Amino acid sequence: PMKRLRILLCDDESQMLSLLQSVLEPEYSVVGTAEDGQALIAAAQALRPDLVLTDIEMPRMDGIEAVQELRKTLPDCRVIFHTSRTEPEVMAAAFSAGASGYLIKGSAQSLISAIRTVVRQAWDRDEELAIGRSAQPML
Repeated sequence: PMKRLRILLCDDESQMLSLLQSVLEPEYSVVGTAEDGQALIAAAQALRPDLVLTDIEMPRMDGIEAVQELRKTLPDCRVIFHTSRTEPEVMAAAFSAGASGYLIKGSAQSLISAIRTVVRQAWDRDEELAIGRSAQPML
């Protein structure tokens, strides 16, 4: 059997972290959580996850900045943003920072299937994928 993908979660709301963890755990291995961008960088460098699932708006350092920083030292780590920000320019900034996927929080499509899709997409071929309310795939 394939080894479970190791995921690091980052969100400044602890309830969201718990929710994500419970949704992901059966299928993926959640190796750690962080609550701001700086903590995300530190955790990622220590844990070297396969995938980071992160919010954008957080204290101390936002998710996009953190990911730009992260990509310098961990270029192979895939990143999926999970955010309530729907503006095209935020989405564009996320992809130019190196995201493989962009999920809108509270989208009708269930989180787990969205993550599966992005994960499959991210590893099959390097295509960017945005999922959620009014998300535009970046073609």
